[in-house]
Amino acid sequence: MSSTVNIDNLDLAAGRVTHANGRVASISTCARHPTPRVYVCGDAVPISPQLSPIATYEGDIVGRNIVAGAKYMPDYEGMATPVYTVPALAAVGLTEIAARRTGATIDVHVNDMRDWFSARSYAETVAWSKVIVDRVSDCILGAHFVGHGGQELINIFGLAIKFGIAAGEIRDHVYIYPTFSADIKHMLGRA
Repeated sequence: MSSTVNIDNLDLAAGRVTHANGRVASISTCARHPTPRVYVCGDAVPISPQLSPIATYEGDIVGRNIVAGAKYMPDYEGMATPVYTVPALAAVGLTEIAARRTGATIDVHVNDMRDWFSARSYAETVAWSKVIVDRVSDCILGAHFVGHGGQELINIFGLAIKFGIAAGEIRDHVYIYPTFSADIKHMLGRA
């Protein structure tokens, strides 16, 4: 996806702000550029996902920093990234490869859910999940979905990552049925 950011006509060089390919080049966080009184958010930030809810989140941080001083920083942990295709794709946290590189002992729960009742009731032809859990801490390190309501389910796993909700707590919660979220206990290895 190409950026729709148009910053070329802003005369950023006058403020000693370097940029390339629609992104502000010399920024360490979305909230504050090293040049005083220059704040950046949204698609011009090179280090955050190019998604409208994240741009809104960053814009809120910029506004608070302008009013209260540069004391707020973005926290991207647990923020999901979707791809709105058919079937939908969604991910949050670490991939399996990245999780293994941390040295953590992990459990990887992979499920082909095409034959699960919730997928069949919505005539889903693609339904797959992978959830990566730290075996020692029971923390969810990453979750990945293809189809099967993944663009909605990914938010639950994002909350778990951001707020340290254990996989067992997510698994043991009682979900209404039949819904895609009711399948979480099966995704994490318990029927």
